[in-house]
Amino acid sequence: MTRTLALVACMAVVAGAALWQATMGFRVVATEDGRRLAVAEAPLALPRVALALPGATTVPLPVLLAGDPRPAIVTFFYARCNAVCSVQGTELQQMQREILARGLQDKLRLLTISFDPRDALDDLARYAARMRAEPAIWQFAAVPDAAQRQALLDQVGIIVLPAEMGEFQHNAAFHIVTPDGRLAQVVDYEQPEAALAAALELAQ
Repeated sequence: MTRTLALVACMAVVAGAALWQATMGFRVVATEDGRRLAVAEAPLALPRVALALPGATTVPLPVLLAGDPRPAIVTFFYARCNAVCSVQGTELQQMQREILARGLQDKLRLLTISFDPRDALDDLARYAARMRAEPAIWQFAAVPDAAQRQALLDQVGIIVLPAEMGEFQHNAAFHIVTPDGRLAQVVDYEQPEAALAAALELAQ
């Protein structure tokens, strides 16, 4: 009986230690929460991927970010998406309106990157026009190189899975990125106000 109780106690200690580690000291309750907390505590340097922008030459992501002192709210999408991308696109439209209304265009910027290799620059330009994106505030880009594109998605935690009819299943979030190319915070895509506040705090 004593040995059984000791074994149970030992297993409980091991399980508790594993839970403590998995929840980062009982501070988070899910893997995604853990990733976001880890990013907030130790911002991640984004990989040096080459971005293609409508009407421009290919530019390394760090160069694009470093060329502007404003923090960027970065999102990932594909132009044919009629699900979560549409919701996030509407939120970004509202975010752009809020930036303009509050005179924050010199403090914040938006960058939306396609993960769909079928998205040509013309597709991005048409999408930007449909969203009424102000180029000085909201830019769109693609990552032509497949390996670089996957490296970027892996670093920011975006999972993209092929679905029927040429669609994709994917997660979404607002990624707050510093001008020196570090992912400083990840905010749920249903919390655009929180994303805006986080980016503004970084800009202060």
